[in-house]
Amino acid sequence: MRHDLKAARAATSSLFFGNGFLIGTWAAQLPRFKAAHGLSDGELSMALLAFGLGAVLLMPLIGWMTAALGSGRVAAASAFAFAGTLVLPGFAPTLATLVAASFLAGACNGTMDVSMNTNATLVERAWGRAIMSSFHAFFSLGGLLGAAASGALIAAGYDIAPTLLVSCGGAGLLFLAASFALMNETERSGQGHGLALPRRGVLALAGLTLLCFLVEGAMVDWSAIYLQTVAGASLEAAVSGFAAFSLAMTACRFMGDFAVRALGRVRTLMAGGLLAALGLALALIVPQPTVVSAGFALVGFGLANVVPVLFSTAGETPGIPPSMGVAMVATLGYAGLLLGPPLIGFGADLLGLRAMFGLLVLCALSVVLVARPVLAPSRTFLAPGTTR
Repeated sequence: MRHDLKAARAATSSLFFGNGFLIGTWAAQLPRFKAAHGLSDGELSMALLAFGLGAVLLMPLIGWMTAALGSGRVAAASAFAFAGTLVLPGFAPTLATLVAASFLAGACNGTMDVSMNTNATLVERAWGRAIMSSFHAFFSLGGLLGAAASGALIAAGYDIAPTLLVSCGGAGLLFLAASFALMNETERSGQGHGLALPRRGVLALAGLTLLCFLVEGAMVDWSAIYLQTVAGASLEAAVSGFAAFSLAMTACRFMGDFAVRALGRVRTLMAGGLLAALGLALALIVPQPTVVSAGFALVGFGLANVVPVLFSTAGETPGIPPSMGVAMVATLGYAGLLLGPPLIGFGADLLGLRAMFGLLVLCALSVVLVARPVLAPSRTFLAPGTTR
């Protein structure tokens, strides 16, 4: 294995880790934004919606940008931009400026998300075997450490702005080191990773991905607030739910390929949906901080390998090029990840946050119910003796 290829894999893994670290930092600050500005759940959702819209509205241009400039260059530039703009919400004096700052940060995050995933497919192709799960494992690990670092800074008495400055500064240094080793391509690196609407052949897969990402987005943006407002956890302890979710997801993603080989795709998907539903139900039935955090850990265990399975299956859809199949599923999936959390907030204003988490249980159970018919055409990565 060439040294430069190993360095490229490490650099791309660093981008995923840094992006997760910043997302974990953002998630940990949400209860503080809510308290500092005296926001309701619906008002906070305006900032979350702006963050999601900033990413989604820019997606039609990202495929062209990566094709013209190369995924490595776009990923590095957008990483620096994300680290820089995520500081801005900490200095926002009003809800309107918080929304505007969130929009800018979301746009940079969306650009980074698509370009670093495009770069990961480039490295994976050169590597010669499937390694995508490891990149996403580093994202989850970054989310865990980002939330933990924010919790430590909160406990040490740091306000929102200093916390963001320290965290984003550290991520920026990591991105700087990674930028020197990123693999780059200027002709095909963006293929299949721009805006792509699901076709009929992958629509069911895209719908499942949307449901899974909606639950994952809720864990990112609402787990800390649920622990604080429903379970009665302290501000410092509220980040433990997202930390538990990230830790469980990280551990499972590092072992994801082994799980799929042992269980097969269908059983992996069904078991994952069932674990996620049980974890959410536990958090609803017993709203105590320790129990809720344990429930969120179960959600992490369940969701860890569901999306990689769906992406792999989409890449094998008959009649559709693999890159386009994955991009179509990712487009609708990321819409759930980015736009689902603000919708949960608006619903929480009407029905309560606990009721909206009850709807997430139904999302997870839907994965269990439809996994077999949706994945029926898939025959690869099945363990000997397992069924589809």
